[in-house]
Amino acid sequence: MKTPILAAALFAAPLLAQRTLDFDHSVVSQVRIDLRDLGYPPVDVIPPDESAIRALAVAPSGALYGATSGKRSHLFVLFPVHGYVQPLGFLKGVTTVHRSLVVSKSGDVYIGAGDAGGHLYKYTPARDESKPIRVDVACEVADLGAPVPDEGIFALGIDRVNEVIYGLTSPNGHFFSYSIPAAKFAVHGKVAERKIPGEKFEDEKSISRALALDATNNVFASGEDGALVRFDPGKQRLERLGLAAPTVRGREPYNRVDAWATDERGILYGGTSDGYLFRLDPKSLKLENLGKPLNQYRIRGLVFAPNGKLYGVGGDDDEMARLFSYDPARGTYEMLGMIDVNRRPYYTWHAFIIDALAIGLDGTIYLGQAERKSKLYLFYP
Repeated sequence: MKTPILAAALFAAPLLAQRTLDFDHSVVSQVRIDLRDLGYPPVDVIPPDESAIRALAVAPSGALYGATSGKRSHLFVLFPVHGYVQPLGFLKGVTTVHRSLVVSKSGDVYIGAGDAGGHLYKYTPARDESKPIRVDVACEVADLGAPVPDEGIFALGIDRVNEVIYGLTSPNGHFFSYSIPAAKFAVHGKVAERKIPGEKFEDEKSISRALALDATNNVFASGEDGALVRFDPGKQRLERLGLAAPTVRGREPYNRVDAWATDERGILYGGTSDGYLFRLDPKSLKLENLGKPLNQYRIRGLVFAPNGKLYGVGGDDDEMARLFSYDPARGTYEMLGMIDVNRRPYYTWHAFIIDALAIGLDGTIYLGQAERKSKLYLFYP
């Protein structure tokens, strides 16, 4: 008679350890959020220390592609019709991919390696839906070379109409372009010259973590002191705009744009490393500070949903990621809560760091966790 009692106690322990019901009031509504493993557990999954998601991009077909960072960088895909994550293999010699993943109009996937001497790679999908899971096999990619010797690729953007990829390098902030038809790089200048002031061991420059393209394919980024820059593809010229991303006074040297999004009218919205949201009209260059949606540093991702609202996630590496929305029509914010999926009594999974956002053609918002053992979250606005 002791065995059943002991067994009952053992099975009850995980239930008692679950979060209380009150916890659901501080997280994203549990009917609006879900998650996916990065493969098929327990074996065919991108392993811990290799699964931090820092780059997501949606193809014209609706397929979601993602790249991880860690001991090895992996490429994966999610086809919405199937709903699961399919690893496509690791990128040989690559450990880091920042916001450096774009998809061309033909469906080719371009990945920028963040490692020193980082190269640009092209992955051409070919019946991926019928391929087996490839976790420990190198992904078949074409090496397109390095835009700047000894520099890693820090951010990418793409003009799908004219088939031009734009990017920033690290640590020195070179702005470059890559013509897909000509298979040729061009470097157009730097967005930052001086290092951020601080201790002797600090040698980083303030470089935008993301790029934005307006309706005429001008490219926007930030440089030192959070100053905004624009690349005019017609004039082939990189210019400083005399504007700066909002920040706390005195913190200008440490400020940068971490995320961009564009509404249906072509107005740009940016999120800063100090946690401010701002709006920029690319024609008039009028900049509006929309304040801080969260009492946290860093807006790490922004996307516009079909309902007209802007969704974003904020929080630094030592904070808990929180999701928010902004309604441009009303000028109001809504705090949606922490990123948590709780499936009582089986499991719960809480994301502290979210470092990539993308929106699918059906309006699903994808959030990439960037921790030792990461998941892909799906939010339904």
